[in-house]
Amino acid sequence: MDVCEAIRKRRSIRRFKPDPIPEEKIRLLLESARLAPSGTNTQPWRFIVIKDDNTKKKLQEAAHNQRHVRRAPVIIACCADLTAFKEFSKRVDELINSGALPERTRDVFIPYLEKGMDTVKKQDLITAAVANVSIAVEHMVLQAVELGLGTCWVRWYDDNKVKEILNIPDLVEVIALMPVGVPDEDPGQRPRLSIDKIAYSEKYGEKYT
Repeated sequence: MDVCEAIRKRRSIRRFKPDPIPEEKIRLLLESARLAPSGTNTQPWRFIVIKDDNTKKKLQEAAHNQRHVRRAPVIIACCADLTAFKEFSKRVDELINSGALPERTRDVFIPYLEKGMDTVKKQDLITAAVANVSIAVEHMVLQAVELGLGTCWVRWYDDNKVKEILNIPDLVEVIALMPVGVPDEDPGQRPRLSIDKIAYSEKYGEKYT
């Protein structure tokens, strides 16, 4: 299966078979997330793999009783560790050592980042973290399709309750809950806007041709 086919086949699955997910498939999902790109290679994503039925029951309740949360044999809580942004200089050094950035980046970029971190607001870090973690999650979503698994992004939940259930510290934010399992449904493609409704040429509002 190529990437294009995985994109076209992906669906939000809310009915799962009870089949357990082999550990090697879960590790493949996590590995696909690990290889995702992130700003300055920050890699703020953290994942909690949940199989315990009692924990899943609590998460379903925290997610306003959405039944598919508990139906899945596995839930992956996709989180962002905001403290990862404090390691900018280390990540930049790694990028320089790998040849991805020139040596002069160390003298120019690192002081700029460190100065900015003194004034950055928590909400700005969360905004950056959401973008980075979302890329990693979608890597997992597409890898799941290739593995014959179904997933569903879940964003409607009581954040504080989820953090309490999973013992998540203050500077780690829950970005999504992702039920994972063998699909027990085959929904059709949901409606999508045409390209001419979402893409412009050169400037916003200019028709794309």
